[in-house]
Amino acid sequence: MKIKIENLKALRLLNPGPLVLVTSKYQGKSNIVTVAWTSPISHEPPLISISLSTKKYSHILIGNSKDFTVNIPSVELLEKVLICGSASGREVDKFKESGFTKVPGKKVSSPSIKECFAFLECKVVDSFLCGDHYLFIGEIIHAEVEKKYYDDHIDIEKIKFINHLGGQYFTYPSEIVEKKR
Repeated sequence: MKIKIENLKALRLLNPGPLVLVTSKYQGKSNIVTVAWTSPISHEPPLISISLSTKKYSHILIGNSKDFTVNIPSVELLEKVLICGSASGREVDKFKESGFTKVPGKKVSSPSIKECFAFLECKVVDSFLCGDHYLFIGEIIHAEVEKKYYDDHIDIEKIKFINHLGGQYFTYPSEIVEKKR
């Protein structure tokens, strides 16, 4: 038996997706925002999208700098991730507040986060206002991952990334299933 749910809560049916920390920098001001709405959207060129609320300070920084970095944290960092999602970068230095270490960008102005096991540096190629969110399309121009956690895919037996189920609920992947075509 299926039940009817609110349209807004229906968005949770598309989760879990990886919870990431998006860093940005403009005019010397860096910020971190916790983001659950990300998606790969193209192979050639390699494009991803991130969706940020119009209330988020980061959309202003990214809109002006035209770049951002997607940092992928492990589940052990969940408390620090929640700190980054609970305060505004307008009023708080989230690097200081969370204890994350800022690493200068390699090919973009936005920093990466040392404690995260992977990051993707992106140049904004387009952006759209979509309802109460900005959708930023970024081309991946540089990416790094801890070698010990990666062999053509993330080894979830060694590292657990965070998936957001919606609201205060989180999980992580626990099994890899390989199916040959």
